[in-house]
Amino acid sequence: MTTSGLVALPPLPATSPRPERAPDAYLPMQQVTEQIAFLPDAWGAERRQKVQELFENLAAEWHTRGGPDRVAPTVDALERGGVPTGGVALEIGSGTGLQTPPLAEHFDYVVSVDLAAAMLCLAERRAGVGLVRADASQLPVGPGGADVVVCVNAFLFPDEYARVLRPGGRVVFVSTSGDETPIYLPPEKVVAALAPALGRLSAVTSQCGHGSWTVVARA
Repeated sequence: MTTSGLVALPPLPATSPRPERAPDAYLPMQQVTEQIAFLPDAWGAERRQKVQELFENLAAEWHTRGGPDRVAPTVDALERGGVPTGGVALEIGSGTGLQTPPLAEHFDYVVSVDLAAAMLCLAERRAGVGLVRADASQLPVGPGGADVVVCVNAFLFPDEYARVLRPGGRVVFVSTSGDETPIYLPPEKVVAALAPALGRLSAVTSQCGHGSWTVVARA
């Protein structure tokens, strides 16, 4: 079926209840996520510093946020979202690498990017994966240098992702706790944010367990 121009695939049900989370644990960051996606001036030096400090401080316990249930939406997005295998993927907000293994299996090469050096220091070194500390709004990648940009619980920077994405490339936006993910946008807003930068596009979305995903393909 279609929803606001999206193709919505049937959801894959969760096998366990979703952990309860108070709205004040995710709604403030969701507001920030939307501002960054739609307002060019929303990502300034002060906000960048606050986000960097937040994730630097979370690095030591970030490994506790992994597990099959949190990786499953990413795997589903790659498979049912029609993301071709091979090529170069940019993994935005890669953290300590919890989501990197399925990407390394799917693509020829993965550039895992994070703003927090402490996160990257704890990431496992893997063949075919490069670790880069960088601001995702200013990626150290040339125009058209990526086949896919993967954002798992990571901010959208539409103009920058459009710059580095080749024609026919894709943006994969995954929220591992669905609409209770702090860094989250509804599928319709993912498309609306990317459309001005990418131009003609197609998109598919679904849910997998507790998570949700949207894959946007550039024409």
